[in-house]
Amino acid sequence: MTGLELLKAPETTAGEIADIISEHCPPVVPTECDRLSCRECWLSWLTTGEPPKAKGPSDKQTAPGEDGMHPNLKELYERHFRAQKRVERETREVLNHLAAGGRE
Repeated sequence: MTGLELLKAPETTAGEIADIISEHCPPVVPTECDRLSCRECWLSWLTTGEPPKAKGPSDKQTAPGEDGMHPNLKELYERHFRAQKRVERETREVLNHLAAGGRE
């Protein structure tokens, strides 16, 4: 069964679909994951139900996005920097509270 068939099957629950699409990798992962793009893995699972056949690095894997960075890395960096800004903001709030003598 291909991934598309599984997702379209009437017996597949919304929870099962949410579990599948929230994962970083598809349910079937090749043994040498680092040599393939995530897109190749997902496309292979959705269309064939199997992991992609091992071959050299993909052009799509190394193709940069608008900012010159692979889209997967861009998302990870953006998530990291959002979390870092939140931590810095919360730290400033705590330090300001302590500097004010904890009066509020």
